[in-house]
Amino acid sequence: MTWDPEKYREKREKVFGVRKRGISFTVILVVASCVILGGMASLGLPGAISYMRTRHLDDAIFRLEGNQTWPNGLIVALGQMEGVAAASLDTHNTRLVVTFDRRLSQPQVFVTLFGKHGLKSTLLNRVGHRHHMTTLENEKEAQGEAS
Repeated sequence: MTWDPEKYREKREKVFGVRKRGISFTVILVVASCVILGGMASLGLPGAISYMRTRHLDDAIFRLEGNQTWPNGLIVALGQMEGVAAASLDTHNTRLVVTFDRRLSQPQVFVTLFGKHGLKSTLLNRVGHRHHMTTLENEKEAQGEAS
């Protein structure tokens, strides 16, 4: 007859004083590690996702000659073009900001579209989208402090 270790388990545990109580140290370490890593991920992940979404975006800022205002139909047409994420006007409706994916489109395409509509435009600046957003935030803060 073979010896069955399960048969005498309770007696051995009583003699040796081995008892399972509560949560093991390993479980506590795993839970604490998960909480720490989860907290760090929640701090860094939104910024990383934001960067991944906007890393290929550029902003092209255009102005019409003679400081005319931009026609609304043109802005809608620009917004529907492939590679264009957004097209918006500045506060005085004289400058047009086109946010586009630089892998799919270039500012020369927009200049060609303006020419088809009989508009003479000037490319004032081409800047990375994240840089442009940072500049706008800094300008708002400076205006807030000046007020």
